[in-house]
Amino acid sequence: MKFWTGIFILSIGLTIHCGPGVDRVDTNDAQSQVYAAAKFASEKCGNPIPNPPLVIINKPIQRNLDFCTIAITRTECPFLGYPLPCTLIYLEKETGDLPWYLNFNELSKIQIK
Repeated sequence: MKFWTGIFILSIGLTIHCGPGVDRVDTNDAQSQVYAAAKFASEKCGNPIPNPPLVIINKPIQRNLDFCTIAITRTECPFLGYPLPCTLIYLEKETGDLPWYLNFNELSKIQIK
């Protein structure tokens, strides 16, 4: 009986310790992803990539980085600044689901210049 109790406690401990965490992207990979999206948008619109470039200083959360790059590729012309959702890459915590009252399409049209 003690053996099974020990196995049960060990499995609970491993489940808690090894549970799903926050997916983060390496800084260099994230910078490349943002640059590729910005290059796509600049070529689509015929504008140069906005200056100063969006610089990634820490390992961003994958979901927030995806929000940013999707917003960049869907930006309307002229591409003069980065979309508002790109500020999410600087958050240390997950944003969770976007609230129902926020329209991602409208948010991605607001550019930070």
